[in-house]
Amino acid sequence: MKKLFLLILIIPFIMISCEKNTSIVIFKKKIKYRVSGTTTEILVTYTDERGDTKMAGVSTGAIPWELEFSVRPDTYLYLQAKNTKSSGDVKVEVFLRDNILFSDYNDMPFGTATTSGFVN
Repeated sequence: MKKLFLLILIIPFIMISCEKNTSIVIFKKKIKYRVSGTTTEILVTYTDERGDTKMAGVSTGAIPWELEFSVRPDTYLYLQAKNTKSSGDVKVEVFLRDNILFSDYNDMPFGTATTSGFVN
């Protein structure tokens, strides 16, 4: 009877100490935002690698504007560029490595190009 009692006490401790390593390795994905166009001034709004919304003013000499970072799968991305002039066009593109994930184009005066989506 004593052996059975000891066995009942010892088995849970053995099971607890033999937990499997359940950590999952997640590979981040390399993202590049690109804003281009023929306009001379653009207002860019985007989400960064942490999901925070940021804004940047871009003018001649800095166009095309690019930003590279890495994100986890299932991250929501948002990129918008507003032409602040009455002439010119604006194009936004989101790349995963060298492949275009999302893009938009606008050639209207003071037009806005917007794209968004989830990284798979």
